[in-house]
Amino acid sequence: MMKKFAFVATAFALSLSIAEAHNKKKNTPNIIMIVADDLGYADVGFHGSSEIPTPNLDKLAASGVIFENGYVTASVCGPTRAALVTGRYQQRFGCENNPAPYKLDEEVIVGMPLSQTNVAETLKAEGYATACFGKWHLGGERGNEALMPRQRGFDEYFGFLEGAARYLDHQNEEKKYMRNEQELEMEPRYFTDALGDETVDFIERNKENPFFIYLPFNAVHAPLEATEEYLAHFQHIENENRRKLCAMQFGMDANVGKIMNKLEELQLRENTLVIFLSDNGGKPKNNFSYNTPMRGQKGQYYEGGIHIPFVMSWPGQIPSGEKYAHPISGVDMTPTILATANIPAKAEANFDGVNLLPFVKGEKAQAPHEYLYWKLGANRAIRNDQWKLVQHGKKTELFHIANDPYETTDLYEQQPEIVKMLEEAYAAWDKDNMPAQYGWDKKQFPVLEKRSRRIGLEL
Repeated sequence: MMKKFAFVATAFALSLSIAEAHNKKKNTPNIIMIVADDLGYADVGFHGSSEIPTPNLDKLAASGVIFENGYVTASVCGPTRAALVTGRYQQRFGCENNPAPYKLDEEVIVGMPLSQTNVAETLKAEGYATACFGKWHLGGERGNEALMPRQRGFDEYFGFLEGAARYLDHQNEEKKYMRNEQELEMEPRYFTDALGDETVDFIERNKENPFFIYLPFNAVHAPLEATEEYLAHFQHIENENRRKLCAMQFGMDANVGKIMNKLEELQLRENTLVIFLSDNGGKPKNNFSYNTPMRGQKGQYYEGGIHIPFVMSWPGQIPSGEKYAHPISGVDMTPTILATANIPAKAEANFDGVNLLPFVKGEKAQAPHEYLYWKLGANRAIRNDQWKLVQHGKKTELFHIANDPYETTDLYEQQPEIVKMLEEAYAAWDKDNMPAQYGWDKKQFPVLEKRSRRIGLEL
């Protein structure tokens, strides 16, 4: 009788543990954050593009919320990423510029400092399987290995550390591709396809575990390289550079579809939050990505540099087929991801971003932010729901952004009170920022960092 009782008790305990595991899985949704590189506002179907088919991104957008005023915190790659994964403005911890060869003093380590906890570190501590596939651009050159992805909360890494890499470098001549900490001698796959493959494989291997995947594609950043298969869809486009860009974007869309299909196949779609955005706007004469009808481009704080394609989808949990009009920012991603994972935000995290879930669900009607801010050297900007003040060097302009989203009419001279209000708000924000710790100006950053790895000098 005792043996029978023990068997029943063991069976009950086993069934209870299985039930607990299922409940834990249900209460710990999967999260995938996909970041395109230098993707222009105009170059997705859900913004009206007819030149580049993006059926998978359009389907993702239709299944969730399109942020009509979705911004990133910088108009170049590295600083945007620092804010995405920390939930704080990058200026708070000195990462105002891209990782660069010049720094403020000898003590500075170029990249996202160890003092900042990133979203992967928090999720990993809560039992998530974590992976980063793609362009890192947050530090980790030789001598600074503590800043590499696997030292920053990611169980797995496949990609490159610098600002750019080739897509068809089958012999890895640049020695940039890496798996975890090891340089790869050869990568036979088109790199965008490789990132899609690695993501699908990780999902398959972790289908029973909650997972977080940070997928920063290097597409559609220069150099312009695409496979013949992808180029074949765009032979009608006369401009060779634009043809390559379209093929690169088409390839990225195909790999997003590959990932979404795997989620559907494994019946994980409804338990997975998927975020898609670009790290900044396109640069039409560099990578031939277009921001129409937005003014400006990558490297500027006009809308074309920072107002980007931005989508969030979680079937059954947030609305589908809707557009959200209030301004939101990449700095909101970490708080939103942690809320999705049911992880309470710690006070010491000191987030600048907010959890967007109650806003997109209609539980909060007000704007998530009173102001959004930008700063890189002599360039700065601030906007609220109605107004945007932009300074590029010595030129300052004011736009009634709610009525003039394409920044056609400068009202700086006509609205001195609005200018004063915005400048005071900007100054209040800026007083809590740290001076930039590294950059490209030899006069501002006098110390040349010695590195044995080549760094990506491309913006």
